[in-house]
Amino acid sequence: MMLEHKNIIVRSLILFLQLSIVLAFADTNDDLVSLNFEDNIEGKFLSFSKLNIRLSRQSNADLTPTRTISSSQYERLSINNQYYTLKVHFKRGTVQDHVMTSVPMCLVLQTHFHYNVTLFVSENGYIPAVQLTTGNSTCNPSNIKGLDEKQESTYKVSMRLQLNEVGPQPEIQQFLDKLKKQQEAKLNAQDNDNRPFILKYVSRNSALKLLLKDQTV
Repeated sequence: MMLEHKNIIVRSLILFLQLSIVLAFADTNDDLVSLNFEDNIEGKFLSFSKLNIRLSRQSNADLTPTRTISSSQYERLSINNQYYTLKVHFKRGTVQDHVMTSVPMCLVLQTHFHYNVTLFVSENGYIPAVQLTTGNSTCNPSNIKGLDEKQESTYKVSMRLQLNEVGPQPEIQQFLDKLKKQQEAKLNAQDNDNRPFILKYVSRNSALKLLLKDQTV
């Protein structure tokens, strides 16, 4: 009897340890976010840096670039007056999505691709927005200095996480829920209305005339 009781205790301890290990592993994995940074300087989006971060431990990081900008690319970008677009892919567990932002290309050229990126993180770990700042707000062509023929420009990007621990206020959330239900009800009503178009038009036109008549009385 005594031996059986000890065996039960040992099994319970083993199960507890196994459960603790599984939960600890799940927590660390759930906190891990994979980031992939892309831009459009080649006319299409190409990756220039990748990074893995943990939301609970890391709020700032410097990106390690995997490519540079040649002098010919730099000159072409300075001639073509376009926008610099940054796309950030993120993956956390089974959730993956991307955010984008754009600024005038000249702002990035003036700093030789040295800029700051802020990723806004919601209370549930989702990234709804990204912001790119270069430290200058106006474009001045005289500040865009060309590169030597054999010179290359290297990305220097600092990233910061802006954690948002405050969710929507109750009254705002109620309004958003009500608006969503109204939109869904309207779409369902349109889908369920199988009348011919002419009957729908006559019905709406009659209702409009009645409304105008009531306002003139």
